[in-house]
Amino acid sequence: MSPMMKQVILDEPKSFACRNVEIPVPGEGQALLKMKAVGICGSDIHTYFGKHPFVHTPIVLGHEASGEIVSFGPGAHDGLTEGDRVVIRPQRTCGKCRPCREGRYNICEELNVLGCLSTGGSSEYFAVETSILYKIPDTLSYAEGTVLEPLAVGVHAVKRAGNPAGKNILVCGAGTIGNVAAQAALGLGAANVIITDISDYKLKLARKCGISNTVNVKDKSLRDAVRETLGEEQLDLILECSAVESVLNDAINIAPKGISIVIVGVFEDMPKVDMAAVQDREYALLGTLMYTHEDYMDAVRLAGEQKADLKSLITKTFTFDQYAEAYQYVENNRAAAQKVVIEI
Repeated sequence: MSPMMKQVILDEPKSFACRNVEIPVPGEGQALLKMKAVGICGSDIHTYFGKHPFVHTPIVLGHEASGEIVSFGPGAHDGLTEGDRVVIRPQRTCGKCRPCREGRYNICEELNVLGCLSTGGSSEYFAVETSILYKIPDTLSYAEGTVLEPLAVGVHAVKRAGNPAGKNILVCGAGTIGNVAAQAALGLGAANVIITDISDYKLKLARKCGISNTVNVKDKSLRDAVRETLGEEQLDLILECSAVESVLNDAINIAPKGISIVIVGVFEDMPKVDMAAVQDREYALLGTLMYTHEDYMDAVRLAGEQKADLKSLITKTFTFDQYAEAYQYVENNRAAAQKVVIEI
């Protein structure tokens, strides 16, 4: 009989089950990882409640995942060796569709996101392609390594409108993605970054992570906050990370003519947007999805150079046996739980 391992599956909304399955055998071009940690993402929470538009149960979650290489299947190892500490870029792509041919495989027509559309890393062992593995900087723990995935999301979002160096950037929403997007902007050379929210807790955490220009928009209008921070300077870019209709329209209302507004947050409901203003002021509304290899490399570099603080984002850790409790904790602490990690 093949050796067995534990794996956690979300059978149906709010119902996890632990099952014993065979340890996978790595195939061509794959490595077998002994999993060390998985992070809980906002999209995981949507799936947990049965509200994700694209992810359905049953599913093995875990796309923010880190582990140790224990063996290889046949084929190239992509410069990796047994014992390497790695994080997964959870994308499988077709390589043939138009976006893939254009190098935009993050929006592949057949995009398969591990832990969302196929089996994720919530297991004791996991077989995965070496081409989507990245060494974790020595200064980071496995738990911090899981936060490289959202940092790469932030990197890609910041770069959607071009090189952020020297720009004045507004980030609306100081949740995990807003926080790492702001950190990525600073790390990539932005001149000024302002981050807004209605949570003093999240804004305090943002300051701890090195984002000094924080504004609680319960106390001050967005227009006044930008004017007081930048003076006569103008915004060059807005990142909308809150996924709140009123916040998006506030951003449109105060944006200088002709700039880009990147939609980073995932809206649960279809927002009403002031498209007349978008047309009249010639804004560019840009979507952003996931990341590319280059974005992951930038994220690893920023973390390795200590230009991004990932440790401070981890609110709490749980053991693998406490998998369900971890999700219950997030459910009960939505306002304060920034990043929760399950250590395997």
